[in-house]
Amino acid sequence: MAMSVLTVLDRYVLWITPPLMCGSAVLLGLLIRNVVRLGTEARILSVPLVEQQTIEFREARRVVLSEEGPRFSSRFAGLDYQLSTEYGAPVEGRKARFSATTTGLTTARREVRVYEIPHPGRYVLRVEKLGAAQEGDAKHRLVFARPHLAQAIGYVIGMILSGGIFIGSLVFFVLRVTGKG
Repeated sequence: MAMSVLTVLDRYVLWITPPLMCGSAVLLGLLIRNVVRLGTEARILSVPLVEQQTIEFREARRVVLSEEGPRFSSRFAGLDYQLSTEYGAPVEGRKARFSATTTGLTTARREVRVYEIPHPGRYVLRVEKLGAAQEGDAKHRLVFARPHLAQAIGYVIGMILSGGIFIGSLVFFVLRVTGKG
């Protein structure tokens, strides 16, 4: 008579769950490392928060403009950004569809605009409604990065799945060892 899959799993749970726990823990660690690395590798350039400055892009591509500063800072409230070539031609930009926010212990970064850089070269970035310089402005930055939201979402889904497999394996292992499963 053929045994059902659940009967086989129940019989060999002590042999199946430890490799699943180890494999999912390693995978979880790799995914966490990759999502942290993704944010730093996507960064193209970071500039101070000033009213107007010249920046240089080395290649034509889509870039995401993010605001970065201390957590809970209101310095970026109400600001508008204009990017143009060094000759004054405006670069079309749009608001970020999903305003991804990355928060650390002391700093936070929020995506605000997406630009399509037409060619390598110098560009002028203007920050409208910035007002007079304030004491904490040195801690505030504007960051241009490659779009990486889809990759980050993929890594987060992978972390959730591998964490679920780890916890599920651990629960079944403990239940089997204690004789309650």
